[in-house]
Amino acid sequence: MTGWRRLVTPTVAALVALYLAVMVIKGAPLTQRQFVEFQANGLLKTAPKLIHRIELVCGDRRLDLQRQESDNWATATGTPIKVSAAKQISTALEMMHNSGPARELTAGDVKGIDPAEFGLLNPRITATLYAADNDQVMTVHFGARNPDDFLQYIRVDNDAHLYLMSRFIGETWLSAFDASLP
Repeated sequence: MTGWRRLVTPTVAALVALYLAVMVIKGAPLTQRQFVEFQANGLLKTAPKLIHRIELVCGDRRLDLQRQESDNWATATGTPIKVSAAKQISTALEMMHNSGPARELTAGDVKGIDPAEFGLLNPRITATLYAADNDQVMTVHFGARNPDDFLQYIRVDNDAHLYLMSRFIGETWLSAFDASLP
């Protein structure tokens, strides 16, 4: 038994040293190939950090926000909004960038259906996003929720599709809008 231990201990030590040497040479631990690299597949193709202006419209109320430094936002008059509202705006942008639609309906899929059923004739909230150079990136209209109340109908200007996305995205925009009002 002692002869067996004499052989195992140096062998294990040599394997550990070899593994550490490989890590040092490669500069990182060995990668696990079963992991899939994350890819953002949301409707917002522009990186959220590149959005510098947002117009929010909810009913007859309107709010124009400008990105300040980092994730701080202010009204068009320069009044900073609450930190909690700024975080919600950043979260809403991230969700629109990362989270893809649960379902995509073509114009043919909704042909003959009254658009009012989707709540997009009078959207709950509309968000227009602008890049740093004030170029419009997209306008998104958040309509009614689906019958199961888990998803929300969304329409993007200049896009013939109607999307069903998590209702939490629209709710985050509404919450940020309400929290940002002066």
